[in-house]
Amino acid sequence: MNDMLAFIKSRRSIRKYTDKQIDRNILEEIINAARLSPSALNIQPWHFVVVTDKEKLKMISMIVSWGDFIKDCAACIVVCGDKKVKRYIEDCCIASQTIMLAAKSFGIGSCYVAALGKPVNEVKKILNIPEHLEIVSFIPLGYPAENPEPHNKKPISEVLHWETF
Repeated sequence: MNDMLAFIKSRRSIRKYTDKQIDRNILEEIINAARLSPSALNIQPWHFVVVTDKEKLKMISMIVSWGDFIKDCAACIVVCGDKKVKRYIEDCCIASQTIMLAAKSFGIGSCYVAALGKPVNEVKKILNIPEHLEIVSFIPLGYPAENPEPHNKKPISEVLHWETF
């Protein structure tokens, strides 16, 4: 197996972090990788809000009840998309995956926390996110304090179809 496939296969959702902070240059490199993600017609409808302030992280975790561990991360990247762009959801999801892989390349753990259809308007107010942007995901980041076993995944025979379903 090549190194890239091994790297992808070893990524895990991390929800427990050490107290170690993430250097600002590393956070910028992670966002730089995300901005290079593919997007429909290369429109690049994304904006990234990096939150490191512990009080804001705590407020976000209280609003995002399914992401209560956000309060313990070193940084949380809030991925927003321009609602006026037709494929902003797909594009922002691709950028979110890029963030998680880029973070892993620095030894930083992450977890995808979905935001679409969830009550996150208070987060938009706290972070001063403009009305025309929608929060697509939260990506908490931190140096892992755990090394979880992989979840059982469906076998390829259940999800792969050749030529027709």
